[in-house]
Amino acid sequence: MKVHITADMEGVATISHDYQGDHKNSEFPRARQLMTDEVKAAIAGAKDGGADEILICDAHDTGRNIYVEQLDSDVEIVQGSAYDLGMMAGMSKDFDASLQIGYHSMRHTHAGTLGHTYTYSIAELKFNGVTVGESGLSAAIAGHFGVPLVFVSGDAHAVRQAQRLAKNIVGVPTKTGVGLYGVRSLTPKKACDMIRRGVKEALGRVGDIRPFVVKRPVLMQVEFERPLMAQYASRIPMTKRVDIKTVSYKAKDVLEAFEVFDVMNAVAAYARDEGPL
Repeated sequence: MKVHITADMEGVATISHDYQGDHKNSEFPRARQLMTDEVKAAIAGAKDGGADEILICDAHDTGRNIYVEQLDSDVEIVQGSAYDLGMMAGMSKDFDASLQIGYHSMRHTHAGTLGHTYTYSIAELKFNGVTVGESGLSAAIAGHFGVPLVFVSGDAHAVRQAQRLAKNIVGVPTKTGVGLYGVRSLTPKKACDMIRRGVKEALGRVGDIRPFVVKRPVLMQVEFERPLMAQYASRIPMTKRVDIKTVSYKAKDVLEAFEVFDVMNAVAAYARDEGPL
């Protein structure tokens, strides 16, 4: 069985502030270790569940977070940036299952810890009228290749949002938000134990979980946090300005939609530096 693991940091147990996930700050090495431990737990659970080939995508920020020297020698990892397929780098039709570790809720989720969708510039992302966060976007990319998302760990809201995409997805909520920068969290050890057990259970359900497939063509709508971001993004060929903060694009499939979305994020970063509007 071939398994793809995509790992983020904001959904890791006890992580409660952007400061912890920023490579320039003093808490970052500890956050890297916490993230690495959860990935190691997922690897162990995957092997317990019958996986004999495992690829990990280090999907947080710079993509240089996981302590690779601590991983089993028989796994492979994608690190660095910017990746083709973003947080799902390495995904293909050859995989049997997709796992998400350390995922967080989408932007503007009430009590969602550090909720955002790729960047804090994005207010909302929709595919054919359905709002998706990073979990949904990653699941859709896997689904494009016919691969089911079977397991999610992270913020409780992220788990619920993922489980709305397909039946029987196994979820391990590692924490729940109790404030803008506060969490009620499992201990790291408890979270890792539950992740290992949950991944094993999830791989036993592979045959019962259908991939999350977005119908083609894909009407993508991106609402930005600031009007100037939408103004600049609307200059991308074939896009349409929907309203003061929203731009749409009709893509042939999810992969094309993601490529345009990725460019929109880059344009939004430029606009953010121009001013507060």
